[in-house]
Amino acid sequence: MILARITKALRDQNWLAVAIEFVIVVAGVLLAFQVSAWNEYRQDQGRVAQALERLQLETEQNIAALRQRNTYNEARVAERTIMVDIAMRGSLAEGEAETFERAVAQLMYFSRPPVQQSTYDALEQSGDLALITDRDLVIELNRYQSQLNWIETQHSSFRGGLSTFTDTLEDFIFHEPTDDPTVTRARVDLDRLNADPRHASALTQMARMHAIFARYLIALEADTVTLCERLSEDTSRPCDTGTEP
Repeated sequence: MILARITKALRDQNWLAVAIEFVIVVAGVLLAFQVSAWNEYRQDQGRVAQALERLQLETEQNIAALRQRNTYNEARVAERTIMVDIAMRGSLAEGEAETFERAVAQLMYFSRPPVQQSTYDALEQSGDLALITDRDLVIELNRYQSQLNWIETQHSSFRGGLSTFTDTLEDFIFHEPTDDPTVTRARVDLDRLNADPRHASALTQMARMHAIFARYLIALEADTVTLCERLSEDTSRPCDTGTEP
């Protein structure tokens, strides 16, 4: 209909009518673009809100996992302190044997940080993270990911360092069967341990690596709580840290 009116106006040389119809056409096109852009913006904002909700939930799960690991590490660090003391003095006091042998047996168990990033990785791959316009939040997310990557490199480095002591452990630690065929019990020959000063030194270095990495996880838990609280500012949902208010 508009095209017909413009054709008639041109035929009649009614330039005012032509100009008016042209303005109407342009305005209609611009309005259509604006409506489309507004709808796309609303969809993007909805995707961002969902992304932040999922990130906060994953962060809360990581807090719980890290807290559990740190509680476990606290007990193990205490046992390793006793282990090092026994190795240095070369003798067992009454009631120390079980703790000593358990601490020695667990030295080679060096697990990765209990942090899940599946939600973050999925959002990054889908491009939804790029929709976040809060630059401070983007900086915080990038800083946290950099910290995780650094801890992963430290884990690999420490794991490799522990592996170099495997032969040393085999000189004085033996595994005996138990009633459960899937479980063995570690036995430590204290005399063989004391026979070479390098053995006690190896135990001390391994215990030190575990203690250092345990401190990294304590700091990571605190930083994960900080990230969760930062996300809660955008989601308007309090961060569930698993502690009483």
